Amino acid sequence: MRLKAHTMILFFFPAFNFLCGTAYARHAFPIDLTSEKCCALSDTSSAGQVIENFILGQHIEFDSKLLKERRDIFVYLPEGYAAGSERYPVIYVLDGGDYFEAFTGVIKYLSLFEMIPEMIVVAVAHGDRMKEFTYTPANEETGNWPTSGGAETFRAFLSDELIPYVDGSFRTHPFRILVGHSLAGLFAVETLSRSPKLFQATIALSPSLYWNQFEWLKYAEDFLDQHDSLKHFLFITGEQKDEEETSLLDKFKRLIETTAPRDFSYEYKCYPEENHASVALPGLFSNLKQLFTGWTFPGEAWETGPAKVKEHFQSLSDRFGFPVPITEEFLNSHALHGLQRHNAPDEAIRLFEFCLSLYPDSAGAYAGLGEAFEQKGMRVKAVESYQKALKIDPSDKNIKNRLERLRK
Repeated sequence: MRLKAHTMILFFFPAFNFLCGTAYARHAFPIDLTSEKCCALSDTSSAGQVIENFILGQHIEFDSKLLKERRDIFVYLPEGYAAGSERYPVIYVLDGGDYFEAFTGVIKYLSLFEMIPEMIVVAVAHGDRMKEFTYTPANEETGNWPTSGGAETFRAFLSDELIPYVDGSFRTHPFRILVGHSLAGLFAVETLSRSPKLFQATIALSPSLYWNQFEWLKYAEDFLDQHDSLKHFLFITGEQKDEEETSLLDKFKRLIETTAPRDFSYEYKCYPEENHASVALPGLFSNLKQLFTGWTFPGEAWETGPAKVKEHFQSLSDRFGFPVPITEEFLNSHALHGLQRHNAPDEAIRLFEFCLSLYPDSAGAYAGLGEAFEQKGMRVKAVESYQKALKIDPSDKNIKNRLERLRK
C-alpha cells in the first residue's frame, strides 16, 4: 500500500444530510502551511504576534487494496508522544473527516484532567456510508439502497490493513475503542457481533439500529449465546426513541442482565433533550468517563503512600488488560503537591524515593528530595540530592540557584 502523510491544520465546513439517519460533513479543506494563503493567517498587528501554528495531527493518504481506493486517515498523537517511550490505547473514529477535530478535543480535555488515559486517535474518513456501514443489503421494506450491504469489506479493511499499519507505525497498547455515530454506530455494534475481539470497547452514538426493521437488536440474543466469556465494554447512547426501538432496547438490556457473557459490560443512556446530531458530543464525553470509571487516583497519593499507588495502577491494568504504568510525572507531581501545599516533607520523601526506585534517573525526583530535605533542615542531604539532580540535568537553573543558596 502507498502512504502519503503530511501535517496540517484542518478547517471543517459541515453540510448535513439526515436521510436514513445519516449526518456528514461534505468538505474538509486542508491548509498547506507553506502556501501564501496560509501565511496570511500569520499577519501580525500591534496588539499581538503569532508565535507558531497550532497543529492538531497528521493527515495520511492510505492506499487500500481491499477498498480499491485511497482513504483519508487523520491521526492525533498525545503531546508527550515524541519525547517518551510509553504505549497508548487507540480510539478509532468512523466518519473521521467530520468528527476528528471535535472528538479529539473531548479526548484531550478528559485526559488532561486524568479522567481517562491519553490515547492515540485514528479517524477514518468515510466513502459510501450506506455500503460500508450496513452488513446486510436493504430489504424491500427498508427501501431501495442498491449499494447497501458492504460492511464486511470495510471491516476487513480495518482488521487486515489499517489496524496492522497503526500498530506497526505507532506505540500502541492492545486496547482499541471503536466509535461510530448514526450508520457508523450500527456498523460499530455489528462489528462487536461479528468480530468480537477486534475492539475491546464499542461506543455507538445514536446508532441506526432500525436498519432492516431492527435486525441487529432482534438477533442480539444469538450473539450473546455464542460466548460464555467476553471481556468487552459496550455503550449505546441516543436521543428519544420511538416506541418499538425503546421496547427492543429494553429487551436487550434484560438479555444483558440475564444472559450476558462473563466480563461483558453494557450501558445505555438516553438524552431526550438532544437530537440525532447533537447527541454525539455529550454521548462521547459521558461514555468515555463511564468506560474509564476509577481512572483518577482516589485521594491524595502523597497521603496514601506507595502501597495504595501500586494497588490502584495494578487494578487498572487488570481491568483493561494492558499494563498501566505508574508514571514518573504522576509520582513527582503528587509528591510536590504534598510538599508545597500541605507541608508534608516526610510523606513527599516516601513518594520521591518510590519514584526513584522505578525511575533511577529522575532529575525531578532528586530535585524534589532536595526541597523536602531543605524544608526539614537537613542541609547535607539536600545538597546531595540537588547535586544528583544537576548531574542528570545540568541545565536546570532552579536547582543551581537552590544549590548555590545552600552553599552560601
